Amino acid sequence: MQKPWLLFAVAVTVMWGLWGALTAMLGSGTPSTIIYSIWAVTMVIPCVIALKLVGWKLATDKYSILLGCTIGFLGSGGQMLLFHAVDTGPAYLIFPIVSLSPLITIVLSFLLLKERTGKLGTIGIFLALITLPLFEYSQGDESSTHNLVWFLLAISVMAAWGLQAFFMKFSNNHMNAESIFFYMTITALLLIPVAYFMTDTQSLKDFDFSTIPSIASIQILNSIGATASAF
Repeated sequence: MQKPWLLFAVAVTVMWGLWGALTAMLGSGTPSTIIYSIWAVTMVIPCVIALKLVGWKLATDKYSILLGCTIGFLGSGGQMLLFHAVDTGPAYLIFPIVSLSPLITIVLSFLLLKERTGKLGTIGIFLALITLPLFEYSQGDESSTHNLVWFLLAISVMAAWGLQAFFMKFSNNHMNAESIFFYMTITALLLIPVAYFMTDTQSLKDFDFSTIPSIASIQILNSIGATASAF
């Protein structure tokens, strides 16, 4: 039975759109590393559900593990950078930049997998690329260095997620989507200690742990979207 790819694509768009908007509303009071850690834990829920639906069939050969972990670290690393970018720059500009990540996937698919796109697709890619310099701007009393940091972080996330999607596309010919998401979840959890050691001690002391449920309810939207993207 063919998977309803359009339904999954719409689910990704809706879930990540809501997640991006609500994450921006969290403000700068919550350390980005803590948000990352909470997000990583929320990945477990859809992961368990996905594996249960396929009878816990998991690809465990070396090639699958390598591909799965590559996809996972690109996604989780990009996620960590994204949360830091939102701390340092305007979310309403960062998320549109990150949303251009499919450009990386399309270009790599064209160069490495010999896939082709039509004239309208080529024009769309060109127009999207020339808009990127327009996102780097100066505002008020913010220094140009500060502006450059969030812009470079956003570009890095775009590149990481574009590469992730390419490897995900490539891996779908070798392993099932549920296995891909399992390795995405494992790598996300493995980076939690890194996030912890990156967290400022004082900000950790000032963190209101009663906000964890509300943060988790926002971050699980991303996890559900990530599940759909794997399909």
